[in-house]
Amino acid sequence: MKKLMMFASIRLTVFCLFWLTVLTFWGTVYQVDHGIYQAQDRFFNSIVFFVGIFPFPGGMLTMFTLFLNLLFSFFVHYQAGWKMPGLMLIHIGLMMMLLGGFFTKITGIEATVSLFEGEGRNVAVSRTEWEISFSNELHSVQEYQAVDLSDLRKGRKFSFRDSELDFKVLEVQEHAKGLRTSGDEDEPVPANSAGFVALEKLNKLKTPEEHEPGVLLQVEGANGIEEILLTPRDQRPLGLELADGSVRFIMLRRKRYELPLFMELNEFSRTYYPGTDTPKDYRSLITVHLGEDLQREVIIKMNEPFRINGWTFFQQSFAVSGDSEMSVFAVTRNFGRLIPYWATGITSLGLAMHFLQMQWMQLARRRKKS
Repeated sequence: MKKLMMFASIRLTVFCLFWLTVLTFWGTVYQVDHGIYQAQDRFFNSIVFFVGIFPFPGGMLTMFTLFLNLLFSFFVHYQAGWKMPGLMLIHIGLMMMLLGGFFTKITGIEATVSLFEGEGRNVAVSRTEWEISFSNELHSVQEYQAVDLSDLRKGRKFSFRDSELDFKVLEVQEHAKGLRTSGDEDEPVPANSAGFVALEKLNKLKTPEEHEPGVLLQVEGANGIEEILLTPRDQRPLGLELADGSVRFIMLRRKRYELPLFMELNEFSRTYYPGTDTPKDYRSLITVHLGEDLQREVIIKMNEPFRINGWTFFQQSFAVSGDSEMSVFAVTRNFGRLIPYWATGITSLGLAMHFLQMQWMQLARRRKKS
């Protein structure tokens, strides 16, 4: 019990807040040379990170410890209950804020949807995540299975249902390029639709959107193929023939997310500042299909997103290809979007109540003395 009581220590609270300040400063300096995304992964999205051989607590571990500290302090130090309602609300608000950040971290999605006028889609494409897609046909609309590339490690085995194929990961690289020649002639040549036979590991870039991963797989159950190599630069999905003569198609692509709607771009328009090529405003008129008989028209423009069921669609950019215009939407999913607002309101209310209560108690003591 005494060991658990250490989580209620005020010294632990001070240390966690101090260390978060250090991480913020450290990450800010680090991002100058390595980019903001690598700084986030190293300092804030990690449990522990290393500098040489020395381990340091990462942001996730520090905030989890701070949450436990607030929780234990709530039950240990402030047993006055409703006699000190302000302190109770402050602790509840701070814990809600930490839980909201964690909830957003594990459930949030950032993706894009690109549409030409007259085109519609019900899937969004991730900007940073990749998957191995497996399907029975090559139609534009198809049923497919997928495995997240982030879940794959060297030596892991996996399979797809009803495929009679088994896969084993031989090599996986977060950022690499395909090579058309291999230094080892004794190694079997993997199948690849673009003619690549090996992977060369590359250094991480500042922006993970530019990463091009690669994966080498051993396959069992395909006629005439023992290994396959998948890269984002493959010209087409790779076909694997089964024993019964049927073909399955596999490819490495950016991860897809199914949207709770079908969106169709009716019209895209833009205006420029006079005498310049700088866009002043651009907007998209879309039709949102929520069911067979339920649809509505929505305008998405700069600084005025469209929100529905925890999803938010922003007008991100546009592109022009000949006479056609393409509108690009940034798509986010954040079911806990309002939690920080609630947490801030509860914390602010608690601070105000505690301040007023302290003032009233101090005034009461003065009157008692007089």
